[in-house]
Amino acid sequence: GHCLTQSPMPQLRALVAITLLLHLHAAPTAVAQAATGAFIYAGCSPSKYERDTAFQSNLDSLLASIASTASSGATYNSFTAGGGVGQAEAARTAAYGLYQCRGDLSRGECVSCVRETVARLGAVCANSYAASLQVDGCYVRYDASDFVGRADNTVAYRKCSSGSSEDAGFLKSRDAVLRELQARAATGYKLTGSGTVQGVAQCLGDIAAPDCTACLAQAVVQLKGTCGSALAADVYLEQCYVKYWQNGHDFRSSQVRYF
Repeated sequence: GHCLTQSPMPQLRALVAITLLLHLHAAPTAVAQAATGAFIYAGCSPSKYERDTAFQSNLDSLLASIASTASSGATYNSFTAGGGVGQAEAARTAAYGLYQCRGDLSRGECVSCVRETVARLGAVCANSYAASLQVDGCYVRYDASDFVGRADNTVAYRKCSSGSSEDAGFLKSRDAVLRELQARAATGYKLTGSGTVQGVAQCLGDIAAPDCTACLAQAVVQLKGTCGSALAADVYLEQCYVKYWQNGHDFRSSQVRYF
């Protein structure tokens, strides 16, 4: 779950581990439309805010800003609502948040994903002081403490396919994909393939390139250490994610468009 070291609240350990496991068996020539709303993970703080308080008012304003700003076409944006000069008061009432869309989504897909995710967040993490929701196409997070831009390589979610392979060709392709993602995704969303293996990686828009590179490296270590020779694996850290899959062994509903 979330581990927010800067937070005055208890560390977030609650993780909703409900995952949609839909197999995709697409022909290599097929175009697989991305199920942008497919649920991946959610994290909700155990601490709850009281209704009709300054924090709730600021949070409502923040979430409305997230939903409306996505329309601008930006794939990433961060927000603050409330706060001001009195730091002690701000710590109790300000809300901080961000959204990010997967780098290959169209503007319309990004807007729709963010708006739906903001709406779902209120249902999944009702009245939580901090919450995050990752779906296939986008990510939305808010907190009562300012987390934006602070390096955090905590693992938020990981999944390994049940199938694995010790085939030398598969492992060589998998390692080539992970090397390419680690080397090139620091400049933005990256999709790459080698042999029968494809992979994708992206960092949050609020971190500097060196922090992104470090996050990607840690994600690759987690993927290999946790999932070994799995045919497909996902690792989401707080500020980046790396995934790979062998064609025909993607356990998600859909990851990217295959052209």
